Amino acid sequence: MKNPILWYLKGMAMGAADVVPGVSGGTIAFLMGIYERLLEAIGSFSIPTLRLLFKGKFKEFAQQTDLVFLICLFAGIATSIISFAKLFKYLLANYEILTMSFFFGLIIATVWVVGRRIKEWNISAIIWFLIGAALAIGISFSGQVEGSSNPFYLFLCGFIAICSMILPGVSGSFVLLLLGNYALVIGAISDLPSAIIAFDVDGIIAGLWIIVPFALGAITGILTFAKVLSWLFDNYENSLLAILTGFVLGSLSIIYPWKKVLRSEIIHGKEKVLETMRYIPEIDTHFFMALGLMLIGAILVASIEYFGNKELR
Repeated sequence: MKNPILWYLKGMAMGAADVVPGVSGGTIAFLMGIYERLLEAIGSFSIPTLRLLFKGKFKEFAQQTDLVFLICLFAGIATSIISFAKLFKYLLANYEILTMSFFFGLIIATVWVVGRRIKEWNISAIIWFLIGAALAIGISFSGQVEGSSNPFYLFLCGFIAICSMILPGVSGSFVLLLLGNYALVIGAISDLPSAIIAFDVDGIIAGLWIIVPFALGAITGILTFAKVLSWLFDNYENSLLAILTGFVLGSLSIIYPWKKVLRSEIIHGKEKVLETMRYIPEIDTHFFMALGLMLIGAILVASIEYFGNKELR
């Protein structure tokens, strides 16, 4: 049996990535060699396997669904999301350029890691690669819509965000940002533990009112979309890897560190960015610090792929 602690740590790495707009937990899973196993495990949940659970055949159910692997992985994801939500809010608010530089380096190296799995660079693969890059660049220049705490809209956000999160190169957090509910959801997740510890009933109810419909949407999305992705990998792996590689490359425009807000407005107490401008930074100490963090991010990707894939060798 493989090491559950290693699965938990890999889940923590995925959860930390999922919190940051522009970085994908699916990418981290891909780098660590557990992506296809994750899709297969999630996709194994079906009526026949659930019947095993209802019949009390827990061992058979756990084996067919790779349950220990999923529990360890999602426990790590949950730990990171709860632990790092406030940290990343602070880093992005106070050290945005340096933080995004680190993840920029991570994504640059990811382009090579994902792209080298493409078996054949034919005309079809090139076209899909260009489509993926164009989609990511288009998303990066699109404006965010106004969010809502309506339970049905939160359910939709959860569904869309989780489908994005399990795609390598697609940031569920960034999609949530575009939907206008990133601050609302991250704020609820980061504040709920404090409300529980303080026995703040109003705070707990307010947090659950946001988290529960979002979580239900996420569960629905991951159970349905994982099956679709597994089928695509089985039948169109080369084309799928090509479009994902293009999307990863195009997503660099999403997390480009040097951006200025040109227009914004306050809606319901939250800043809505209407227009940004990317600029070339000055060559100074801060610039070299950013370059250093990019290098660290790239080295981290290489390390994650090397040690993560040792489990598969």
